[in-house]
Amino acid sequence: MHLLRGHQLIRVTAVAALVVAPLAGAYVPAAAAADTVVLPLETQPRIERPILDSIKRAAANQRGTLEAAVEAYVAETAATSPTAWANQPDGRASIPDVMVDDLSAVELDDLAALARDTGTGFAETIDRHGWTSAYRKVAAELEAAFPQEFSGAVRAEDGSSAWFGFKNAIPEEAVTLAKTLPAEVRLVGGRGFSEAELAEASENAHAAAMADPAVAGASTYYEIQTGVIHVSAQSREAEMPPAELNAVRDRLASVRTLSAGIKVEAEVSSMPVSVPQDDYIRGGGYLTGCTAGFNLKYATSSTKRIGTAGHCGSTEFSTYTNHSADGGSTGVMEIWSHQGRWGDIGYYDTGGFTPTRTFYYDFSKKRYADSRSGMPAVGDTACKFGKISGRVCTSVRYRNVSVNDLRHMVISNSTDCASGDSGGPWYHGGMAMGIHQGLIRKSGDSYRCSFTPAYLYQNRNYDVWQR
Repeated sequence: MHLLRGHQLIRVTAVAALVVAPLAGAYVPAAAAADTVVLPLETQPRIERPILDSIKRAAANQRGTLEAAVEAYVAETAATSPTAWANQPDGRASIPDVMVDDLSAVELDDLAALARDTGTGFAETIDRHGWTSAYRKVAAELEAAFPQEFSGAVRAEDGSSAWFGFKNAIPEEAVTLAKTLPAEVRLVGGRGFSEAELAEASENAHAAAMADPAVAGASTYYEIQTGVIHVSAQSREAEMPPAELNAVRDRLASVRTLSAGIKVEAEVSSMPVSVPQDDYIRGGGYLTGCTAGFNLKYATSSTKRIGTAGHCGSTEFSTYTNHSADGGSTGVMEIWSHQGRWGDIGYYDTGGFTPTRTFYYDFSKKRYADSRSGMPAVGDTACKFGKISGRVCTSVRYRNVSVNDLRHMVISNSTDCASGDSGGPWYHGGMAMGIHQGLIRKSGDSYRCSFTPAYLYQNRNYDVWQR
């Protein structure tokens, strides 16, 4: 045992118990060379961006920044383009509908924010992460086409490569799709389990942890590439004898899974596993103590609601306030809140205000919600807005995370979120991705910002209201 900031921590790695459901053929822990296809960067397609290249040259000639040059190009184009502001039915957003080659102006704005947040140059950030949408599309297509075979997708945090895994043989379609990506791609077959089975095993491990009488709470997530399930448990007692900690740890590491290749790594600590960020709605507007997410529309009627985090609904009535550029506030009433198998989501009525399809993506800056993602892929770029910490851009680290009673959560790579951000929007360009939840402890004392995927509102027949 060793002390960690005054808290007890014991961890162990254990191979999961015997197979519950037999697999076809023996599992090979490390894929053989024949089960791996590597598509080197030099053989992959290169994205041609002639407009962006000319903007770069202009910035260099004028000794200005690329970010300023892109902003100038977007503004000049918008001034003469009849379509730049034409399709904005709820009023002008902060950024016009302008494309720079394959990238929209709102995507470039997010990439500029990501460059600032990571300390990377804007041009380099575009090269590294400007293909996120293509990666997300390939990952979603493979998961939909091969749900029983797909072992998951991971895009490197630095954007340099992508990884796709498969339970058995690598489908030819996967190789064909991977050849469309402008980065090095590694496809690995013979994994012995699908991501669906890995997620089910993770859920079993989490349920076992939550049922343990010595555990007050747990967060459970899995590493797609390694097949390791991580269980971080909070002990009910602040101080437990080492022998008792070991016994709890051993119980958590002994969960049965669908594949002998799936491993369980368990730790027990007195630290909380989740910290919801509420003090106490237009998307991204301010609620009493929280931040609004996206406006929602009912599937079969014109009913609109203001989406936010479920734990923000601690009082029946709240006040929604616009950002200072717009002003005004209205009383709103909680309609529904949920913390459980659909994550941490809820919604209010719209009070005396008229709902729109826009959301605040930064302080007093608005853009339209044009689409809504499914479960984000590992490595997806994502930005969040919260009324305390503001706008932060990062990437997805884990998906399908279970924490206490919450399911299907997403953990990001960022730690930059604060109390009062709860309920705020997570997005990429004009794509709605999720609703901010708070901080989840991933292992040891490492907390990361987390969100509920926005698609889970469909369980209530609502969805993000889109342009």
